[in-house]
Amino acid sequence: MNNLAKQVTKGYQAVAVVFLLVLFLSVLIQIIMRNVFHAGSIQLEELARVSLVSLVFLMIPVLTFEKKHIIVDIVLLYLPKQAKKWVGVVTQLLVMCFGIYVLWAIATIMERNWSVRTPALNMPNVVFYIPITLGIFAMTVLSLLGVWMTISAREEEV
Repeated sequence: MNNLAKQVTKGYQAVAVVFLLVLFLSVLIQIIMRNVFHAGSIQLEELARVSLVSLVFLMIPVLTFEKKHIIVDIVLLYLPKQAKKWVGVVTQLLVMCFGIYVLWAIATIMERNWSVRTPALNMPNVVFYIPITLGIFAMTVLSLLGVWMTISAREEEV
């Protein structure tokens, strides 16, 4: 299960790098167009926005799985080992519940707005929300995996 999670996060990371390159190129072209040709592009502006949002949401599960996200652990430093374990389990369960809530909210939004198109790229909302949904879904599943790994005392593998 851990190897599958590693492969999935590597895939998310690869797609996020593609979005990072698209973001870089669209901003670079925007800078050149504005400073050299005195013209902007709303399509490139929206492409940069879509790339940034996709990059962020696809990297959330990767950083969480690799434990490279921001952690405020001043309280955890002073807790006994057993208490740390259960605080970690509760925290991961809260993250999982948050992920389920966000997925439900996205589903509710998409019920009414799935066919609404973005202004510049004319992209359906459902396409815009795919990376967001995949990122939150992976975060939710990996949080559940983290709970299982912590309870079964395999946290060092995660």
